[in-house]
Amino acid sequence: MGMFDTVTFRYRMPDGETGPDYQTIELDCECAGYQISADGRLLKWQTDVGGFADTGFDGSFTLTGRAGYRLYFERGTLAWIEVYSQDERRWPFEPARYMTEQG
Repeated sequence: MGMFDTVTFRYRMPDGETGPDYQTIELDCECAGYQISADGRLLKWQTDVGGFADTGFDGSFTLTGRAGYRLYFERGTLAWIEVYSQDERRWPFEPARYMTEQG
């Protein structure tokens, strides 16, 4: 069984998926908990002190749920979402699509 991290992202994806929990093997792969905030920041759960801390992540990684997505971060903020099932088309991150509650 492989190790993965869980990323909570309460966002209506361009293909309509609402998650909110996804998996990735492209971050720390130490069963860590991450969250993407309403303003597009990647936050990591701090097990030693509790609470989430901004990672300042710059780059991209794949999220897997019912479908696959590639998220692109620029200067610490989510900029683009690529949907693998839609010919790898990219959409800009839109904070207005963030959901405060699932559904």
